[in-house]
Amino acid sequence: MSSVLGIHGVRNYKAADTTPAIGSKRLRTDWLEALGSSVSGLELETVYFADLLRSERQGDQLDDVEVVLIEQWARAWGLDPSGVQGRATGWLRWICGEVAQRSGQRPAVVEKTVRMFFPEVARYFTTGREAVRERVRDALVRHRPKVVVAHSLGSVVAYEALHGTAEDLEVRLLLTLGSPLALPHAVFHRLDPAPRDGKGTKPACVRRWVNVADVGDFVAVPKGMLAQRFPGIDELPEISIAPTWPHGVLDYLRHRSVSEAIAAGVRPR
Repeated sequence: MSSVLGIHGVRNYKAADTTPAIGSKRLRTDWLEALGSSVSGLELETVYFADLLRSERQGDQLDDVEVVLIEQWARAWGLDPSGVQGRATGWLRWICGEVAQRSGQRPAVVEKTVRMFFPEVARYFTTGREAVRERVRDALVRHRPKVVVAHSLGSVVAYEALHGTAEDLEVRLLLTLGSPLALPHAVFHRLDPAPRDGKGTKPACVRRWVNVADVGDFVAVPKGMLAQRFPGIDELPEISIAPTWPHGVLDYLRHRSVSEAIAAGVRPR
């Protein structure tokens, strides 16, 4: 049994991770370093699935599923991309430039994030879902964590895997960081189990669910919608983890509100 299980998001594949065990070990080292001494005596394990979502595709061309997901994300920002010609670099840069204005970020940062986020989301929903969920479910059963910390796409995997895990698992805290779970159509309406009457459900094995999102995290949209879409969630006040890139997991883990939430879940008062 481990006190915490970490579930990563996108952009975690490394060629040196020749096995999932090696990838998990690298992630564990990075997460522990980010948390530092803020959670003393932490028993942390991480589960690695980046290899299952890796693509061999070269270049910047987007496929049809990625285009649809980006369009749906843009609409969540109040944009209508249908009038923009083409589906290539210029189209994406226009969307990212508009989102950058609304979020206060640099267009290049938004575009870089979009290019690394949506291809992995597309692969998860089209070809990688079962294999990724199975690996995460195995880790949940093996480690039986008190706390599950899930970042970005990992929060989607955690949500689905926890719903598919035997109910004798008892998770005191599910902590989601920079989560896109409420993103309409691109994520929310693709979830398994599917939402009913516009609402998702907290997994039965989870006692408490807390969500944290940076005020400028342009992946975690629409702002403030997670608690409305998933009744029973506690959303911490919006924080600022890193002005230059507000979606990085290590910056989330370094923030006091996140380490305090983990500590409270591991050692409830």
